[in-house]
Formats: sequence, C-alpha cells, structure tokens
Amino acid sequence: MVEGVIIKYGHFEVDPSRMKIVKQQYMTEEEVERIVQMRHDYLEWMHYNFAKKVLKPPKEEAEEGHK
Repeated sequence: MVEGVIIKYGHFEVDPSRMKIVKQQYMTEEEVERIVQMRHDYLEWMHYNFAKKVLKPPKEEAEEGHK
C-alpha cells in the first residue's frame, strides 16, 4: 500500500491525518459515487471524441501497483 493513501468505499483517498493545510470535507458515499461516475463519464467522452486508440497499461506496471 502507498504511504498516506487509504481505500474507502473501493476508491483511493488521501489519509485524513496527512491533511494539515487543507482540511478534508465530509462527503457522503452517494457524493463520492457521483463524482467517480462523472470522472468515468468524462474519460469515456474524451476517449470517444479524441482518441483513435486506447492503450492498456503494461502488465508489469499494473502488477507492481497492486503489491
């Protein structure tokens, strides 16, 4: 696991204890899901409108990121 990162509701977040300058705002699970869905929708739109081809990450890097 990466230092200072936690997984909450299946999404990566900065550990709140590391937020010293900018305080973390409380968000409901529904708000988090809405933001994540909007990011996916935007990325899908960008790929559809601008990408000729979407590349998959190399297997080596993807496996190292999960360790």
